[in-house]
Amino acid sequence: MKTQFVETLQEGDVVNDYYVATRKDLRSQQNGGKFLGMVFKDRTGEIGGIMWNNAESVAKVFEVGDVVNVQGTISSYQGRLQIRTNQVLPLRDGEYDQADLVYVPENTKDVVKNLSAVLEKIENKWIKKLVDSFLADEEFMARFSTAAAGKKWHHAYSGGLAQHCYELMRIAETMCELFDAIDKDILMAGILLHDMGKLDEMSQELFVDYTDEGKLLGHVAMGFSHVDRKLAEIEGFPQNLRLQLLHCILAHHGELENGSPVVPKTLEAIVLYLMDNLDAQADAFTRVMAETKEKGQKWSEYLPLIARPIWTRE
Repeated sequence: MKTQFVETLQEGDVVNDYYVATRKDLRSQQNGGKFLGMVFKDRTGEIGGIMWNNAESVAKVFEVGDVVNVQGTISSYQGRLQIRTNQVLPLRDGEYDQADLVYVPENTKDVVKNLSAVLEKIENKWIKKLVDSFLADEEFMARFSTAAAGKKWHHAYSGGLAQHCYELMRIAETMCELFDAIDKDILMAGILLHDMGKLDEMSQELFVDYTDEGKLLGHVAMGFSHVDRKLAEIEGFPQNLRLQLLHCILAHHGELENGSPVVPKTLEAIVLYLMDNLDAQADAFTRVMAETKEKGQKWSEYLPLIARPIWTRE
């Protein structure tokens, strides 16, 4: 039974428990020897690990993605906790409880139900045919309901993609009330479709990581291809609608420098891009603020992804 979760670890603790190994880097020391840098996670968070002795031999014992028993002591380096590791041993199936390792929100079923209820209100018969083809696909819905929306930054947990889409739909409801020129059906469908490529871009198992396909193609292109194939199966689907929906997918990163193949050129596409960024950043800031407060700090560490620290206000 697991008792030492990442969020409870404190400096000086002696660790002897299991985690998922999400990273390992064998590096050279100045004296010519090797040391092993690692990252371990469970359902409460992740922590780095460092091993100075027998690094080369231990690196051969486990692979990234393995569940491993870790023995060591918690120390602090540059203001962050890490495990000064003495031993890492891979575990076999049945020797651990996956529920200890993967965070799953309790409300995911309700989120998916509410999201589906919003989509059922779509009035355009062609868009409804497309959306219903996904909602009626049990295999797709099972994957969609358990997928993360990101590896680390935002909604990075099982069910995070559905949560992200539902939050966007709630924002979209207000946007459509404020701006009646928005085609609500296109926008709601675009929300469901925009990150569809993430189902194959990232592995959705014990930890979120990018697949080979994801690294080479990216979720924007993958989502575009998947949706376009679905559209081709609907005989008579209007070309004008097809272009608008596919444009929402291709333009949802907003700027070319953000990896968007095209910039938004329709009202629905620009609204989707801005809502998407708002929801992602708000979720990430909320998470970082909570983690920083738990450490008893007012300022987070410097975050390279956004080139700033975050203030908790306390």
